[in-house]
Amino acid sequence: MKFPLGVVLSLLPLFVLSAHAQTAPLLTHPFLSSATGASSSTDIDEAQPSEPRLLTASTQSGAIVATQSPRHLGIATQVGINGVGADIAVAVASHFNVRMGAQFFGYSDSFQEQGANVNAMLRLGGGRAALDWFPFHNGFHISPLVVFLDQTNVRATVIVPSGQTISLDNGDYVSSHADPLHGSASIGVWKTSPGLTIGYGNIVPRSGKHFSFPVDAGFYYVGQPTLKVDFSGSACDPSEPEPLGCQPVQQDADFQRDLAAFIRRNNNNLSYASFIPILSFGVGYSF
Repeated sequence: MKFPLGVVLSLLPLFVLSAHAQTAPLLTHPFLSSATGASSSTDIDEAQPSEPRLLTASTQSGAIVATQSPRHLGIATQVGINGVGADIAVAVASHFNVRMGAQFFGYSDSFQEQGANVNAMLRLGGGRAALDWFPFHNGFHISPLVVFLDQTNVRATVIVPSGQTISLDNGDYVSSHADPLHGSASIGVWKTSPGLTIGYGNIVPRSGKHFSFPVDAGFYYVGQPTLKVDFSGSACDPSEPEPLGCQPVQQDADFQRDLAAFIRRNNNNLSYASFIPILSFGVGYSF
């Protein structure tokens, strides 16, 4: 099982300090005064107090002028039931971030089901875009999202050993010795899916901190999953000896009827899988 992941971003904040005759001290209070005690003028960025700010200072005609630059960018990595992934977030307002990223999960297994040898692979994930809303100016957020290029699917190959009996709906069929039954199956969903998460943690903290630890829980809706099954080879009537009761499944009306009923019944059972849960824990860093 492999999880592709690659996000490398680096930004270096730069503090610039200059003065007419000598270097002026870097002041962190929003109201700056001159060293002589004379009245001074200020030029303050009236951003939200909760937004992190970097200060630079210079003198103009004996007065010190301060400018402030809030942090706007953050990155994070996550791990959860949907696999591993990464996000990049941009602060677009005091209450909102725009976040984009991807997450992937893969799992494969081999097992026997109704006499058939099955090799199956499950995949989850894809790209995602979210709008993080922070209604209380803390880490709590509500995030509508869209999962795009959705990789959620199940694929399987099926081999029925010769002489082995399988059941499809109400019919039993024996895999031919001369032409054993084999097939493939897949479950597919929408490639673009809406979703919603709630959580705590801000990748671009307004407190000025660099690190955050976001937690998210929710779901995305993938529509009604669709099962597709295709068989080839020859099936035999268990009540008759081979090769009298054997014929290719494409020409066997009973086999095709029972296969269609099997697919229809399982598609109805898959309706519960229309919502894919989301649960992730991450570590973020803001620049």
